[in-house]
Amino acid sequence: MKKKRFCSFALVFVMLFSLLAACGGGDDTGTVAPSDESGANRYPSTRPLEVGIWWNPDDIYDSNRNTIPASEKDIMMGEIRMQNMRAIEERYNITLKFVDLTFNGAKESISTSIMAGEPDMDIYCMDVNFGIPFILGDYCLPVEKFARPGSDIFTDRNVMSSINVCGLEKDYIMRASPVMDYNAIYMLGYNWDLLQEFNQPDPQVLWEEGRWTWDAWLDIMKGTTDSNRGTFGWGGTHVPLLDNLLISNNTGIALTDVEGLTASNTLEVLDFVYKMCNEHNVAKPWDSNIEFWENNDWSTGKTAFFAWTAWLAQRFGVSKGYGNEEMDECDYTIRMVPWPLGPNVSSKDEIKGANLKGNVYMIPKGVQDPFTVYDIWFDYNNWHGGDLELRNDAAFWVLDYFADDEKGFQFCQELGEKPQFDIWEPLSIKTSENEFGIVGLLNGSTTVSQLTEQWKQVVQDAIDNAYNKN
Repeated sequence: MKKKRFCSFALVFVMLFSLLAACGGGDDTGTVAPSDESGANRYPSTRPLEVGIWWNPDDIYDSNRNTIPASEKDIMMGEIRMQNMRAIEERYNITLKFVDLTFNGAKESISTSIMAGEPDMDIYCMDVNFGIPFILGDYCLPVEKFARPGSDIFTDRNVMSSINVCGLEKDYIMRASPVMDYNAIYMLGYNWDLLQEFNQPDPQVLWEEGRWTWDAWLDIMKGTTDSNRGTFGWGGTHVPLLDNLLISNNTGIALTDVEGLTASNTLEVLDFVYKMCNEHNVAKPWDSNIEFWENNDWSTGKTAFFAWTAWLAQRFGVSKGYGNEEMDECDYTIRMVPWPLGPNVSSKDEIKGANLKGNVYMIPKGVQDPFTVYDIWFDYNNWHGGDLELRNDAAFWVLDYFADDEKGFQFCQELGEKPQFDIWEPLSIKTSENEFGIVGLLNGSTTVSQLTEQWKQVVQDAIDNAYNKN
């Protein structure tokens, strides 16, 4: 039942040959092409190029790897990655090494070594949850200071994509294309069996027809909530709920250097959440005594809607009939749909798709020869040689977990084409006693006006601190 595209042996040999023959700097086509200058003189083998990451690099392809990692599902793709790594070593006369700095160690290395003018790493991987202050604090080189004119990152973006943060005039961080990590897109999942049992319409059809709104969603949640049977319209975690309802009403809490918590569109979001939980009573009560994700209650089969993404399906089970030796299955049918449109949005074309999460990369200020650093990094990420189908095979591993819902995954792809970057969560907004959140709205202990009055200045102070205005 599991769907996966496999490249032919002929394609593998062609790819390996092209990588060995043409590994080099990026051009405007997104394919591998030799740079005009050899990297040998600039990167002697005694000086490795190091990429600082914050997790154990056991499954990463670098100069220390001599065998394909056990986690690699596609052996042929693994061979292509390995040969690409060897070709890079030969062309630039380097060793490339990924260094596990740990989560806190990465932050410390960035803040101390870059400030001293001698960065520990040539490239840093940052989770957006800790990277925002470094981006805004002028620790990173802008893309134009390391990518050559005409490079793929400025044109087709088939290999590398830059990401704009907070409306800054320049881009400072990047990801391998496609820019959105589909594993980090929280779609609105739903129990299609339960909806059919209660004679409710299909949300995917409503989305396609332009009728998938908050009101339409609320009607279905009301129609599937039954206290006698113990079913609820919603049973989910509050961070994806808030993130995505903000996007669906074309707003955010920290999209710019001015807080958006008190914006009219945001107030509508908060009001909808409060009424959903305390007036319409369609949400399963939030339980602060259990683990965060346990509140995302789809496993009982008694919740109509919940936050849904690939890693949750990977951990907790795929749709009925689609399990195998690697994937457990639920005993009902799971579908995905984009979050419904809010009252201030008339068309899905008006909104962003999903809140950007996950890992990003930057080249630090003070690094030696940043153009060559980027050329090597480009070549490393262009292991597919510009073959977008092969690239997408690696990026679309999440499709395995939505094998019976290709329409839902198509929606997921569409959302990923236009990410939003609301940094309220990475800012870790807090006072000495509490951290910002909407649990009070979920359990009815706080009204919208109380929440905004308590937190509006704290949110603004956190934004000012990120922008170095304090």
